[in-house]
Order: sequence, then structure tokens, then C-alpha cells
Amino acid sequence: MIEFIKNFLTKSYHRPTAKLLSVVVLIKSFFYSKKTNLFSERMMLLKDLPESSIYYNFFGRIFFVLSNLCTIILFNKYTNNRIFIDKSLKITKEKSGNNNSAWPNQAIHLFENDNHELTKSDLLQLETDYFSSIELLKNDKFFSDSPWWVACRKEFQDIFLITNKINEEALKNFRNNFKTKAALLNDQTYLDQQNSEKVNKIKSLSLINLYHKLSNYVDLSILRMSSESVIGKNICLNYRGQRLSHRVLRHAYFSSQIFRNTIINEESKNLFLDLGGGYGGLSRLLKNIYKNSTIVIIELPEVCFLANFFLKQNFANKKIGTFKDFDKTQKISLEDLKKYDFVILPQPFIKLFEDNIFNLVINTTSLGEMTNQMQNFYIQHIERITKDYFYSINRPFKREDKYNAQGFYDIEFKKRWIAKIYQFTHTYHIEFLGKKK
Repeated sequence: MIEFIKNFLTKSYHRPTAKLLSVVVLIKSFFYSKKTNLFSERMMLLKDLPESSIYYNFFGRIFFVLSNLCTIILFNKYTNNRIFIDKSLKITKEKSGNNNSAWPNQAIHLFENDNHELTKSDLLQLETDYFSSIELLKNDKFFSDSPWWVACRKEFQDIFLITNKINEEALKNFRNNFKTKAALLNDQTYLDQQNSEKVNKIKSLSLINLYHKLSNYVDLSILRMSSESVIGKNICLNYRGQRLSHRVLRHAYFSSQIFRNTIINEESKNLFLDLGGGYGGLSRLLKNIYKNSTIVIIELPEVCFLANFFLKQNFANKKIGTFKDFDKTQKISLEDLKKYDFVILPQPFIKLFEDNIFNLVINTTSLGEMTNQMQNFYIQHIERITKDYFYSINRPFKREDKYNAQGFYDIEFKKRWIAKIYQFTHTYHIEFLGKKK
């Protein structure tokens, strides 16, 4: 009898301590969102969940932020010692799993450790493509920048060019501490080397809050893999083994919306165009989802060489087409583009694409930063070259103070588009995913 009681108190499934733990876990569950999978096949026998499988609701996020705010202010520490400000350029994989991050490894930066080393030949080709692009734009009088982008391009030139040569050191550090008008670079400095460690830790709590908020809207397989590259040497928050920034979380949302709301096959050789694709952050994430697809970026010359550098460093074994590969081409076909994993070209090349070849065309915010003339030009070509879907994240109304450019509501569509998504986003834009009829 004594042995029976001893076993019941210490080893039984229904021992009192297990019941007490179940009550504690039940109380904790009031802080979890519906994305958290918490149940037990036995009555009143809930167990503590691994941290990496928990997603917090509004109350959980408040508690998490406030508790960490207190420990940071008082002790300069997070409540979990596996959360840290990540300044390292070394990619280190865990040798075994733990409760703090998904296992096996999901974060995509952990699979980019075969980074391509920038050579003198690479640098020379970047310069050749850049100045060829500048010459092309000079000869094509149609293209004009809004005052906003005139100023931004001048900033980029001042940072990345020295006497008609690309500044190699600035290029290698392009996501590290450059303050610019363009959010493309400026938002890379949210966590800043010039801030104290404590300030960066306090600011980083907003990233954890956003991570859990987005878990309600982003496919979890995409959220778990979303992680910043070390290329460009930006500072990130390392949370659950993922290098987080506002931009990579935004890209996770965009990618998830495309993944969930289109019938584009992950394994097929699709063709995507990211118009105004920046340095290639969204393209990098999409390539990890649609691994066999070709992703084309149309950008300003000063941004093209950033994208070329960034994507080549992250995808050392992938084929990237640039200006030199298409400068003699009169018409760019589906077959021409599918020879490459990525294609990076300046603006005039959009005129050369054949009709109805892109499975998906993307524009996130940059249409609203262009002159009205250029907006109308790009919409005309988007409607011409898109075969299936157009995904847009753009502000609704005209904004005169900053861009003096029309908004999404002013765009005149000639084709018929069936809205698969139409809503106002957390970034204060109209989100539109249209299927071309």
C-alpha cells in the first residue's frame, strides 16, 4: 500500500504535481493565440510547450514585452538567454534540437554558408553593368525620376561610388549604418551599432511583438524560415534561431499571401517579376519557396548592383542574368529568362519582355513613389506582360508633399482583374492580388 501511494505521488500520470502543472499550463494558455497547438489526450494532463511552438495573443504579447522590458532595464538581459542582438557574420548551426527553435533547422540564413566571395572580376562586371545602364537611360529620354528618387539616387551614388568606381567596402557593408532617405537602406539601421546594447534590446521587443502578431496572418512554414541574410552586415534580433528585422517580416507576409492565394506550383519553373525589387530581399525568400522559378528584378541602376551583389553572395551556385546578357537583345522571351535563376535589369528592359509570360508580377510600394507618367507606363506593361497574377502593395491616395504622385485609386487599369485579395494592410497600404482574366 505504501509503495502504491509512493508510485502514485511520484510516478503516476495523475500524480498531484502533474495536475498542478496542468492547471499552470491552462492559465498560461490564456496568453496563447489559436496558432498554438495545446491539448492532451488525457484529462487534466497538459504539459509545458516548447517555446518554439508557442504564439502569443494580444495579452501574451503585452506580458512578454513588459517582462522583458523590466529585465532589460534592470539587468540588461532578456528573460531567455537564447534571444540576443545578432552582429555576427558567422553562420552557426545547432548540432541538436532544443525548445527555443524549430528542429530540424528552418531559418534560411543557416543554409547560406556557401556564400560567394566577391572578386575583382565581379566588381568590374558590376561597374560595367552599372555604367552601361546609366548610358541606356541617358539615351532613352522617356524615363524620368520623381524628385524623391532623384535625391535618393544621389545619396546612393555618394555612398557607393568613388570616382566612377564602386566602393567595395561600402558595398560589402551596404546594410550596416547608412542613413538615407530611401527606406531600402534606412530601415536596416533600426538596430544600430551607434545605439547602446540596452537601447537595441528595448527596440528589438517590437520585432518579437510583430513576429507573434504576424503568426495569425502568415503561413507558419514561411514565418519559421524567414530570417535575414548576413550579407550587407546588418544587425538583427536573433529570436528562435531566426535573424529578424522589420523588412524580413514584411517579406514573410508578402510571400505568404502569394503562397496562400495563388495556384502557382512550388515545384514548377515559374516566372516572377518584382518591379522595384530593391536589393532582392523578397526575391531571396520567394526563391526558397519556389526553388525552380526564375525571378526577375527591374530596378534603378544604383539598386541593380546591390541586388546583383546580394543575390550572388546568397546563391553562390545560381545563375544570374544582368545587363551584359541582354544588351543586344531586341525581344526577351520566356525561354531567354528561364535560362537563369535570377535576372536583374534596369527599367528600359521592361519594354522588351514578350506578352503574357509572367506568372506573377509584384510591386510593393514603389509605384506610389514614381511620377504619374512612369506609373502609367509601368501599369501598361504590367497588364501586357502578366499571364496570371499581379500583387500590389501601394498607398491608396495621391501624396503631394513627398512624392507628388498619384495613388493606387488613380491607376487606370485597362484589363479585367479578379481580386483574390483586396484589403488595407498593417503597413497602411491597399493590398491587391489580381488574377488576370
